[in-house]
Amino acid sequence: MANNIPFQPMGKSVCLQSTTANTQSNVFTITADSPCQQFFVTNHDESNSVNVRISASSNFNISLPDASGAYGICIPAYGYRVITGPQVSQSSNVYARIISDGANIKCTVCPGEGF
Repeated sequence: MANNIPFQPMGKSVCLQSTTANTQSNVFTITADSPCQQFFVTNHDESNSVNVRISASSNFNISLPDASGAYGICIPAYGYRVITGPQVSQSSNVYARIISDGANIKCTVCPGEGF
């Protein structure tokens, strides 16, 4: 059964990867062909959730949540979410990082509009 997800891509998808468990990934740059503020995020791992943070600045960190809390959105194993974040365009990049308690986690982030 196909998912009909009302989301219009407005730029290239970027694959984010975290190779080590409990360690934040490198910073990945996201651009868009047209200005937008939403991002379709897909977690490709079948066993582990992943936390994603999208920022207007390239200088930021992400950590796994604990009792003190943490910035980021949890994407369940083999799940997806549409995240509203800072505006991205051809002239204004945004940046993303991921972290998980699993190793070799991959997520895809695509800028666009939907939901």
